[in-house]
Amino acid sequence: MIRAAAGAPLRLVRDIVGPTAVIAAGTMGAGAVASFLLAGAWFRYDLLWVVLVMLPVFVVSVDTASRIGACNPSEGMFALIRKRITPALAWALLLINVPVHLLIVMGQLSVMSSVVAATFGLPAPGSDAGGALLTDMVLSLAIAGAILWLVFSRGFDRMQNVMTVMMVLMFFCFLLVALRGFSEWRDILAGLVPAIPPDLAVPDTQTSRSTFVSITAMVGSAIAPAALLGMPYLAADSGVDPSGLKNAFRRAVVNLGLIFGAYAMFVVIAGGFALYPLVHHASLADVSEASRVLHGVFPERLAFLGPVVFSLGLFMAALTTLVVAAQVTAYFMLDTVGRQWRFASNNRSYHIIVAILVLGAAVLAPHWSFPALLKVVLLMGINVLVIPLVFVILLYLANSRDVMHDVRTEWWRNLILVVGLFLSLLLAAQKIPDYMAALFS
Repeated sequence: MIRAAAGAPLRLVRDIVGPTAVIAAGTMGAGAVASFLLAGAWFRYDLLWVVLVMLPVFVVSVDTASRIGACNPSEGMFALIRKRITPALAWALLLINVPVHLLIVMGQLSVMSSVVAATFGLPAPGSDAGGALLTDMVLSLAIAGAILWLVFSRGFDRMQNVMTVMMVLMFFCFLLVALRGFSEWRDILAGLVPAIPPDLAVPDTQTSRSTFVSITAMVGSAIAPAALLGMPYLAADSGVDPSGLKNAFRRAVVNLGLIFGAYAMFVVIAGGFALYPLVHHASLADVSEASRVLHGVFPERLAFLGPVVFSLGLFMAALTTLVVAAQVTAYFMLDTVGRQWRFASNNRSYHIIVAILVLGAAVLAPHWSFPALLKVVLLMGINVLVIPLVFVILLYLANSRDVMHDVRTEWWRNLILVVGLFLSLLLAAQKIPDYMAALFS
């Protein structure tokens, strides 16, 4: 019995490590933190139910993409789209994803530079303080260099293990931030019951915080095209094959369902407990601003730890998202043109693309004029508009015998994918007018 108890943590670690851990860590980005924290700050716990609704779609869609990769280890997702559907679609997705991922990498670098500058009392990036631009440039390049060393030093296995550790650390950082909020457990439980709260008016303005915009941002932060299109490559690189699909699904449930789901709820609870009671809670629009007032999540003597722990979690969230965005971009580009796309020490093309993307973003990021976190949140709008097409691709490939061979796609899996498609179309229809208005204004 003692041996079995001692082996339980080891079994849990084995269930966590894997390609779904990489995707889960990458999904826990600064944009996701922004969406969940502001949802709590604006609507308290009333939108917690959104997390429960989106988790089955998140788990099943990413696991389905993993199954496609496991059944086609020598062909990438874009090669399958090119051959089984049409080359035009593969190129269209590439042309959309590459610039979006560059902006995402820039946004995450800006977030990390801001956190480091604030932690060590350096001039804030983007401010008018003397030396702010130089500090931002140095920090961006230093962080980019450290990331490239992290990604390339020991290959795919080390990267996968590091991303798993980052995911677990983020989980505990946001758990600590949300801990005192559990004292309001009755209200938290009430927030798990689906209900649409009224829009929140912003004082002294003619604007309001839209409930549907918050729901869209929460769903868009979790179900992103990069995760679904990139998962087949990560699954193939990690050695998942058809015989290991059950274990892969269990890891998906643990990483994407339990860990990511709890993480999302912790952030909403932290926002609802520490920020919603503030008089100006409706005026909060930026996570960096919100994190400075997270003193109430710890006892009075330890109040200073709230922003520190939150900033640490935010830094790791930005780091993991940056790594995944850079990796999948290299996969997409190489696979579309028929080159070797695997993450291997002898694949110079892969290394060059990732290095150019990360270093190029580090050079450009300090000159970006929008707030760091605003960039990431806005880019989620693109994800919401593109994601219906990705769901159609998943449904088509997952039910193709030429692609899946002897692996059958279960009826319940198809049903959940159809639900995901329906939700993505509904959210896209809801947001298209807003995005068009923003584009032309």
